[in-house]
Amino acid sequence: MSHNGSDATRLEWFGKARFGLFVHWGMYSVLGRGEQVMIRDLMPRAEYDPHADRFRPRADWAERLAERAVHTGAKYVVLTTRHHDGYCLFDTETHDFNAAHTGPGRDLVAEFVDAMRRAGLRVGFYYSLLNWRWPGVWDPVKHAGDLPRMVEEVRSQIRELMTRYGSVDILWYDGAALPGSAAHGMWGGHPIDRGRAAFWRSEELNAMVRELQPNILINNRSGGGADFGTPEQRVTGDPAGKAWETCMTVNYAPGWGFIRYSLANKTPGEVLFNLMDAVRLGGNFLLNVGPRPDGLIDPREGRILEELGRWMAKHGEAVYGTKPERLYPLRGRAQGPMYHYGMWTCKGTTAYFTFFYYPGTELVISKIGPGVRSARLLGSEGDLELVPMSNCRTLIRGLPETPPDPLAPVIQVEFEAPPYALTELDANWLDGTFEPRVSGAADTEVSRSV
Repeated sequence: MSHNGSDATRLEWFGKARFGLFVHWGMYSVLGRGEQVMIRDLMPRAEYDPHADRFRPRADWAERLAERAVHTGAKYVVLTTRHHDGYCLFDTETHDFNAAHTGPGRDLVAEFVDAMRRAGLRVGFYYSLLNWRWPGVWDPVKHAGDLPRMVEEVRSQIRELMTRYGSVDILWYDGAALPGSAAHGMWGGHPIDRGRAAFWRSEELNAMVRELQPNILINNRSGGGADFGTPEQRVTGDPAGKAWETCMTVNYAPGWGFIRYSLANKTPGEVLFNLMDAVRLGGNFLLNVGPRPDGLIDPREGRILEELGRWMAKHGEAVYGTKPERLYPLRGRAQGPMYHYGMWTCKGTTAYFTFFYYPGTELVISKIGPGVRSARLLGSEGDLELVPMSNCRTLIRGLPETPPDPLAPVIQVEFEAPPYALTELDANWLDGTFEPRVSGAADTEVSRSV
């Protein structure tokens, strides 16, 4: 296995990007009931397959998607090249159930890659190892002959994806369930007695991928070696400290693909809260959209992207290239200092505080060291007033009485050194005489009680 550069070098762009778009799109969008309608409605192949000829994307769908991604502030886009229904958006030689041989009549992955690159975006390929169309998925005993053919199909299609489209930045596996195992509320009957990595030959598959694409990043869903974790619909850091990325829908799953009438969507504020929750803890945020059959973003999702893009244009420096520093040193989920007002992100001695619970004209900075040098509201001129307080606090004065941004205002705070959480509290704070043990304070972990 050969890599160009170290793992840290390959991951460098990913850690700076922090925000990407996930795109679940395929022939299932014609039905407008999500990407898993085939299994959820128990549609036989003879009923499901003809809808592929009704899938007719616009000629400019990819360019419009790229424009949306850039305007929203995303730095990379991950497209579903094949989902669990087995339909491929690329012209595969393994079968004709693909975009080049059905309704679209062309290679949609090629169009996607070209548009993203011209827009300066990184390119990611989602690929489902699982393909519901094989009877062996559901009954691996009766259809045992399917099993090696399923694995070989995966290998062939992955090779096509890794050799036809130039440099690929991310391979986003999904659907590594074993044949015969429980899936989407259905049971195949006789799960095979083998680990998923062994069945899918994941190590061998990933070695091929890395040989063909030395700089690619691979997620953790194949069962083989991985570059980053993928918590789904929740913000949870990696306990081992590895890179990670939360993927999340605008609606409340199970709707990743286009849903014509989605009645329970998150607000722009909820989406931004989840994005910043991931970034503050050192992760990335992959926001999903499910385009319409023509390839355009549904207006309901579009309004959220529009609001998010407006916010990112003004406050993006609080997102891109930031780190938790020592404000959130615990692995996994931690509230950290001042969580009752919002969330911190950091770049060295510069920290950004995003308000989700606005306090009015004054803000108390507490439980953070070292000293504060200056503070200003992003988007405004001039520094805010700083007033030293007891218990190692700093009062910031001069904020607007009402929130100056409809989503979340941000202040930039300069510290004397990279900020860290003050974690060892004694009873002196009740008298206003709390003084932290500065030596070693930056190396301690967030307290269980502070």
